[in-house]
Amino acid sequence: DLGGVQITKLISEGGMSKVYEARQIHPDRLVAVKIIRHGIANDKTLHRFEREAEILGRLQHPAIAKIYAVGTYESDLGDVPFFVMEYVPNAKPITTYVYEQSLSVADCLRLFVLVCEAIAHGHDRGIVHRDLKPGNILIDVHGCPRVIDFGVARTTDSELQITKLRTDTGQLVGTVSYMSPEQFGENPHDLDERVDVYSLGVVLYEMLAGCPPYSLHKKPIHEVAR
Repeated sequence: DLGGVQITKLISEGGMSKVYEARQIHPDRLVAVKIIRHGIANDKTLHRFEREAEILGRLQHPAIAKIYAVGTYESDLGDVPFFVMEYVPNAKPITTYVYEQSLSVADCLRLFVLVCEAIAHGHDRGIVHRDLKPGNILIDVHGCPRVIDFGVARTTDSELQITKLRTDTGQLVGTVSYMSPEQFGENPHDLDERVDVYSLGVVLYEMLAGCPPYSLHKKPIHEVAR
């Protein structure tokens, strides 16, 4: 029980966090709860997490999953941050939805425009996602998109499909196969909206072609960066 939110089951699990289905008591509704793994958070990341989550709470767009509440709970290793967000039942990653529905190119583009509008909404408010990938662009049972983890990667270093990278100035964030070249640079915090544009391009390529624009399978990280 996290302050009026009762966890029911695990939905997904990554290197940095776990996402649970839960029921919020007031108001009574199903929600998703993302909890940062024990030992990841420190005073600096907690502060950044709270600041970013406050900004994200002001995002109002039908294609962005809403954040309802932010908090921390005490554990043996200290405070652990979590946030409560809109739950999208039976949603599928955008590429899975496209393949299963056998969408035409025109329908793919119409769907993709809705996603772009959601990302632009965040950019207009100074929020860069940094981890756009099919798993963070969900399509609900009505065919409507929901972008999740919008901007949270900036503060929680969301899980990567291949590996995590560290630099002297911080930890690069994003999923390697969708990361822009700039995200391999020396200062991962000095990035702008263009990194999202690049990632959207990779997602669109995969939607239309059925495969990524390049294969990173089993390549060493220096070769991926090159």
